[in-house]
Amino acid sequence: MKRTRIPGIVDIVTSDDATEIESFAQDPNLDRAFEDRSVPTNGQILQRVLGILQIGGKPLPTVSAKCTPGRAEAQDALWNRLNALAPAYCAGPDDLESLAAFVRGVGPNDSCGILVQQVVGRLFAPNFQATQDSWNAALLLDKAVHTRDPAEIAWLALTKQADQAKELLWDMVGADLAAVHAIGFALHNIVSGVNLMRELYNDSASRTALSPEAAGSKCLFAPVNILRQPTAPDTAGNEDLETGTLLILGLQAANVSAPDANLAFLRGSWSQCPAERWVPAFLQGIWRRACDPQTQNQGKAVPSNDAGGNAS
Repeated sequence: MKRTRIPGIVDIVTSDDATEIESFAQDPNLDRAFEDRSVPTNGQILQRVLGILQIGGKPLPTVSAKCTPGRAEAQDALWNRLNALAPAYCAGPDDLESLAAFVRGVGPNDSCGILVQQVVGRLFAPNFQATQDSWNAALLLDKAVHTRDPAEIAWLALTKQADQAKELLWDMVGADLAAVHAIGFALHNIVSGVNLMRELYNDSASRTALSPEAAGSKCLFAPVNILRQPTAPDTAGNEDLETGTLLILGLQAANVSAPDANLAFLRGSWSQCPAERWVPAFLQGIWRRACDPQTQNQGKAVPSNDAGGNAS
């Protein structure tokens, strides 16, 4: 854990240690309410990031406070629905053929995003159709939330491109906040995993040796960072944290150092990802289908955008 603290200017705690992050995730005083923005640098970071991760003043699920009305119920409902779908995806159904073909090497390297967005979008909207515009919107949102370039931040704020991108995706998924998060932000972790899977498949030794479970585990990416803030003065990691302290927890860096699906999805915590079973099943299903001798001769043409089918 590292702390950058200049009283009255900045107070940020960062960590990419798996044990520390797990402890933080279970700390009842750490939340996503982000009510104290009295430390100027911290406040600026929160204003920018939370401004991107909201629509019409409503925060996306991943930055909603623990006590937000309806949050826990909606999270549990989505968790249950995705869990019910997971076994079918794990089996490598026909709906995953375009992604399996991509893993086998069909199509350009940058074609993965639309294919993943198609599948994820149809989890929420049966008629969702990913397009180059919708994928470009997701790319822009990913850049907007992670960039630290002052000029880029200023340009995005001036042009309101992030707002336009969110509005496009919002309309495509029937004004569903969880769906916007899924197709605009969370899917990038899956895209990274499928791109890595293509590299693994290209290596004949890996293709032969890796089971679907092992391949899925290797291709599991966590969110880059998660944010937390104490709701009351707290002591964590031998540090006295104030309500204005901002914690930036490097989940993906921790996952790289100590791969663990429990950590990647914050399993067992109040903020666990509803897709914690679906994503591994999805990745396993792609690998299973890509390596299946009965399907390896399929998908010789460039994959279409119809990867997802109707998964709702």
